[in-house]
Amino acid sequence: MKIMVVMGEYPPEERERRRAAVLKCASPGTEIGFGVIKATFFVRANAQINALSAGPLVAEIAQKAEANGFDAVVPFGTLDAGVELARNLVRIPVIGAGQSVMHLGAQLSNRLGVVAYETTSIPYMRKNFHAWRVLDSVVGVRAIEVPLLDSTQNRAAMRERFLQMSRDLVERDDAEIIVPMGVTMVPVQYSAAEFSQGLGVPVLDALATSVQTAEMMVRMGTTHSLKTYPRSETGTTA
Repeated sequence: MKIMVVMGEYPPEERERRRAAVLKCASPGTEIGFGVIKATFFVRANAQINALSAGPLVAEIAQKAEANGFDAVVPFGTLDAGVELARNLVRIPVIGAGQSVMHLGAQLSNRLGVVAYETTSIPYMRKNFHAWRVLDSVVGVRAIEVPLLDSTQNRAAMRERFLQMSRDLVERDDAEIIVPMGVTMVPVQYSAAEFSQGLGVPVLDALATSVQTAEMMVRMGTTHSLKTYPRSETGTTA
């Protein structure tokens, strides 16, 4: 089984940190390929601009991955950049980390607390929650206010703020599960198990969920509906 993970551009050390996190999520026997697009996720704070501008680039990589024999595509990160577009252009599964982890959470509880990087990204998240039909399960969203660009330098502050916001969601909003909407928080910098132990409620891992959902779909031989996502006649993003 071959899965293509599509990433934006990162400084070398940050890129390797994220690649290592992806490889840990894959099952034995799964081959991971990495496609890189010219996108500025690590610099620009506007989540909606990042997702919309990266969409065609992700879709292009997905088409190349299908042509080169990959079995599934997973865009890195919870913005799910290009997922909807790519599904119209390829027949192999295209799995969004945000959508898959929120649907996993909704299977486990109807009281999800979501933790974001910055407040500015929350409106776009809410749009996605509505589109994914999980908004009714979200009892609250909090931001740690640690920009992605500063995540490694401020790793300790990220941990402290994550725990603070998560406890607030659990205690004030009665959240029963915490969903980090940012794979740098979990699992790149910290593990879901570590946070879960400290909070006393499950903390989900969007990166592991997306990679392993892709594996599951390949093993099951299923993909997105052709009626929901009619293939483009030209098969291109142009």
